This record gives sequence, C-alpha cells and structure tokens, in this order.
Amino acid sequence: MPPMFSARMASPFMLSLAALMFAFIALVPASARAADNEAAKAFVSETSEQALAIIGDKSIDQSTREAQFTALLRAKADLNRIAGFALGQFIRLPTPEQKTEYLKLVENFIVKVYLTRLADYTDQKLTILSSTDKGAKEVIVKSRIEFTSGREPVTVDWWLIKEGDSFRIFDVNVVGIWLAQEQRSTFTSVINSHNGDFNALLDHLKAQIAKADTSGSTAN
Repeated sequence: MPPMFSARMASPFMLSLAALMFAFIALVPASARAADNEAAKAFVSETSEQALAIIGDKSIDQSTREAQFTALLRAKADLNRIAGFALGQFIRLPTPEQKTEYLKLVENFIVKVYLTRLADYTDQKLTILSSTDKGAKEVIVKSRIEFTSGREPVTVDWWLIKEGDSFRIFDVNVVGIWLAQEQRSTFTSVINSHNGDFNALLDHLKAQIAKADTSGSTAN
C-alpha cells in the first residue's frame, strides 16, 4: 500500500504551506525569548531604580535603609538559591538547625555586602545595555551606571532566573566581580580550612556582619 503522503505526491502549494508552518514554529521560541529578554530588562530597570532610591535616601537612618533593602531583596532575589550555591560541594553539610541559622545570616550578610558595594553609586543614572539568554530560564542583563559627577562609568551585569511570568536575581556582577561566586569561594574556603566544620562558616558570617555594623564595610 502506498504511503498516505509523500514529497513526490505533494503539490507545490502544499509544500509551500508546510514550509510556512515550519517557519512559523521555528519563530515562536525566538519571539518568546525576545519577549523574555525585554521583560528581563524592564525587571532590572525597575529593581535597580528601587535599590538606588533606598541607598540614596538621606532622610532615613541605616537601620531603616537595611530593612527596606532586605524587603526588596526578598521580593526580587532568589536568596535560597544564592545561599545554596555559595556552599558549593558542602551544600548537604549543615544540619536542619544549622541551615536555618545559615539562611538568616546569609540574608543579613548579603544586605550589608550590597549596601556597601553600592553605597557610592548615588549620583548616577543606570542605563540598560543588552540582554542575553544563558539557558532556557536564565538571562544576563548588562547595564552601566553613569555618574553626574563625571567619574568613570561602572558596569553592572544581572544574572536572572525566570520564575513564572517574572524573574529573580541570582547574582550581580559589579566591576567584574560576581558577588555570589565571590562568596562561594570564600565560604567553601572557610569550611575547608576548618576540616568541614560548618559552625566555622556560621562564625565567619557573624564576624563579618558585626564588622559591617561597627565599621560600615564588609570584607571577605
């Protein structure tokens, strides 16, 4: 029995129609990606404006600034993913109790790191430059902070994870340094140097938070 349909039997019209259908199917993912990239750029623009508004608000004290920045991070960043990534090969090391304490400390630590790194970026304008796919659900958005004072512009890249119809921040690259990856190197080094003692990392985080509270800066 001959096949129900073959290229030999197809009319030029049917072949043209099939070609158009395949072309349309191929274009759909590209269109969806383009829409995602535009949404990612809008997300970064909105989030950065909110963050810089908090940092530059001279009418609030440091405690209020940290509380507002914490609320923004909880809404915009995937803190659990960041905290897990920063543990590297030690992700399964902490007990449930240690994990709970670690997540709280990491959130506090990140707030102080970001506030410290961005503290000088108040007389500025953030410009979105481009966005690039980094996988099915990840986008890198490139931006630049330009200062009204005339100082050299600063590049800031945003690594976003798509969640439903929106995004979450996974990492931020300020002047060439990915903050989550920088902390991963530090955190795993602390655990390694203490023979796998997770409490050493908790103590390290507490010390860095205390240092930030007293000196206004956070160091690794």
